[in-house]
Amino acid sequence: MEGFKHLKREGAGYQVKQYISLQHLIVVIWVLISIIVIVNTSYLKTGIGMLVFSLLLTIISFIPPKIYFDPASQVLTVINTGLVRRKLTYDLNDFEGFELQTIGLSMIPLGCYLYGNFKNISHFKRPVISQSFSKRTMQEVVNELEDLNKKYNRTLI
Repeated sequence: MEGFKHLKREGAGYQVKQYISLQHLIVVIWVLISIIVIVNTSYLKTGIGMLVFSLLLTIISFIPPKIYFDPASQVLTVINTGLVRRKLTYDLNDFEGFELQTIGLSMIPLGCYLYGNFKNISHFKRPVISQSFSKRTMQEVVNELEDLNKKYNRTLI
């Protein structure tokens, strides 16, 4: 039962692995564009500005949060590591279920996000458990979290 692919054992709980998603790809593209502008054009100041902006964006907002899932104490902990460092704790007794949201352009998937739905949290402030380009990967994360809950005799709605 400990052979989880997307969950890593951390103390009493499990940390949910984070994957590369659309916003990570956008930041990498901005860095590459700014390097191309610096090297291949005469717009040095613009390229340096773009590079600094994209690196600041990376540091400030695109560092993924750490998600700890502790089924024994019935707690989900979200630790934000970006500019606003917060530790949010959610009680799993108020847990309603998981929701997969896929964003795509026509037939091209741009990203899949796994949200945790809770009774006392609005639709806009619900925590993002994990994110990826692949819906299959996010479904595997859901399956592992549900298996973990079954192991601790907790049923999900």
